[in-house]
Amino acid sequence: MVTLPLAMGDNVPVSEPDPTSAPMEYIDAGGAPAAPSSRRPGRRWVPYVAGAVAFLIVLVGLGLFVGDWAARNLEMRALITQVESSEAAMGDLQSNVQSIFAEYQSAGPLSPEDRTALEAKLTAAAAEGRDAIAKAGEGVAAVRWLAWHRDVRDAQAAYLAHNRAWQDYLGRAAEDPSEFGRPQDAVNETFMAAEDPVRTALPAPVMFNLLQRVDVIFAPPESSGPGQQA
Repeated sequence: MVTLPLAMGDNVPVSEPDPTSAPMEYIDAGGAPAAPSSRRPGRRWVPYVAGAVAFLIVLVGLGLFVGDWAARNLEMRALITQVESSEAAMGDLQSNVQSIFAEYQSAGPLSPEDRTALEAKLTAAAAEGRDAIAKAGEGVAAVRWLAWHRDVRDAQAAYLAHNRAWQDYLGRAAEDPSEFGRPQDAVNETFMAAEDPVRTALPAPVMFNLLQRVDVIFAPPESSGPGQQA
């Protein structure tokens, strides 16, 4: 403790600061500045972007679905059109053969000359029909489809088996016309086996009147030709 001299010789004791005491805190009359906020400004655009992205994904998915459906319809239209051409060639052959038989059957018992003429006409009809059906088969085989449309591929392959069975049958008939009077199991069996794959490959909903056209192709014939079914 120290004393300060005052007037009149009086001394007043004054306390000396204690260096070990805590420093005095001062209060700013203006108030302490607010601490900066750690929160970032809100990103209000995020929900809009997310919604736009979701919309685009749905839109693209829908576009792919519609595009695939349209492609299937176009592929099946091309295939059915070629199948109809093949069936028409088979029908023409049957009509031609029936007309030849009818011409000679109405004349009574055949003479050797008539039999020779009949066989020659049947041989020519078989060769002509084989070539026409083979050309139609090339049209069926030329139909193209997207790699993942395996049902269209199966339908095409199933009908081509029927077309080839007809070619084999007429190839034999071109060498031996009596083949026209024999049962043709391979022709009939391949025809029946082709129906289910063709119907399975039809898209839903179907366009271009394809269902009705398939019904016509596989409708039971009113009267089959000699030993074969178109």
